Amino acid sequence: MNQQAKILVVDDNEAICGLLLELLGDEGHTVTAVNAGNDAIKELYRDKYQLALLDLGLPDMHGNEILWKIRESFPATDAIMMTFNATLESALEALRLGAQDYLHKPFENLDMVARVVNRAVEKRLLVDENARLYNELLTKSNKLERAVKRLTMLNEIANALHSVLDLKVLLQLLVHSIAQELGAERATLMLLDQEQSHLTIEAAVGFNEKIDETVRIPLGQGISGWVAQQGQPLFSEDISQDPRFTKSAERHYNSDSFISAPLLLSIPILLKQQVIGVINVNNKIGGGSFTEDDTQLVTTMAGQVAISIENARMFDKLKQYNRELKEAHFQTISVLSEALEAKDAVTGGHSERMLLFANAVAQRIGLNEKELQLLKYAALLHDIGKIGIPEAILLKPDKLTVEEFAQIKEHPRIGAELIQPVKFLSEVSPLIHAHHEWYDGRGYPYGLAGEEIPIQARIVAALDAFDAMTSDRPYRPSPGREWAIGELIRLSGSQFDPQVVEALMTVLEQDQGIN
Repeated sequence: MNQQAKILVVDDNEAICGLLLELLGDEGHTVTAVNAGNDAIKELYRDKYQLALLDLGLPDMHGNEILWKIRESFPATDAIMMTFNATLESALEALRLGAQDYLHKPFENLDMVARVVNRAVEKRLLVDENARLYNELLTKSNKLERAVKRLTMLNEIANALHSVLDLKVLLQLLVHSIAQELGAERATLMLLDQEQSHLTIEAAVGFNEKIDETVRIPLGQGISGWVAQQGQPLFSEDISQDPRFTKSAERHYNSDSFISAPLLLSIPILLKQQVIGVINVNNKIGGGSFTEDDTQLVTTMAGQVAISIENARMFDKLKQYNRELKEAHFQTISVLSEALEAKDAVTGGHSERMLLFANAVAQRIGLNEKELQLLKYAALLHDIGKIGIPEAILLKPDKLTVEEFAQIKEHPRIGAELIQPVKFLSEVSPLIHAHHEWYDGRGYPYGLAGEEIPIQARIVAALDAFDAMTSDRPYRPSPGREWAIGELIRLSGSQFDPQVVEALMTVLEQDQGIN
């Protein structure tokens, strides 16, 4: 069966028109006939035709003029030329102008005419089908490209959201991403205060920076309040016409709310089936409407932000827990330090003074938070190994023998071994082990030098020596503060790190409450 098409016959001969109407109608085509060129052009504007059969000799214009018009204005219409007086030149000119074929009148073989017409129709319909398939493929390709782009963006945002733990920064990042991707004029992200039962703006694009300080939307009121209460997305192309938000039959919704805009997309943020907030998007830049894909994108991002909010809140709780845990650890260490000083009565208050010095010197040198924490532990516990030294040696009022001093020199090793098994103190162990090393390499137990000695151990070494020189001992009174300062300066670069000595001198000169 032939493919059906709409065909326009243009001929001033009524008999020819009647013949083609009958012949092509029997072939299953829909045929319209006109007798003049102007009528043909009007008909082409009025309706869509796949094929036109044009007589060259029309009363008001030449058939090639119509052919030229078809090529310029109706490229989806093919043409076959007809004439009584065909010449090679006229045929070539018609083909040059885009005619598909040429028929000579009178028609001696109607089957041949039908074949020529059907062949032209099949070709045109095939071209149209190819064009349709191409456009369909192009549409799907563009849609796929947009989907890939959005999936890539979602993946990038997901990675960013999971790496950002500052909740305010996280929410602002999300709102900027939504506004940019949807081409929106304004966007807001609101979170629900469960205790106060109202929504507050946590991040916004396209609004005054102070809007978050002024807007409070009670649950169930207005657009955002309704979305939060219902837990359902809202899309409106003209919110003023939505009966859910009109104030009365006479007065349309005309809120001075921050989201009063004709085009609105509002999506609830759900966490474990509970609404924790709302994302609002208003109006497209340059016009246009939001699409189903836009709604799906914002819904997906709302799910991501819900998880990220939970992660950020859990991280805040974890930080608080860690702070409390570190404080508990520090209190435990302080108790150990006090127990050590109870064993060695002559060093009472030594650990407390060491801790004061350690904080002040660390600030001058620029230790980070973790380095400072390790230094504080080391300052309190550096002599913990003396627990393993006999009290007779620790409290001996006379000069120690070589054997007794050898036992004293074991306390860094004993202390390090005591601390090492304690997980949260394992990083302090090497600091305790090295606090009697000298900067020039002549210390003990390993003879480490310079940067080989951990910075905290270098600080403890200087502070320990200064405190010992400014404290009374059973075998001698204190030589005094000024003498101790002079010794630190004299031994800078040999026993002590010059950087540490300089920092300690600055602390002492500024008199930061350390006696």
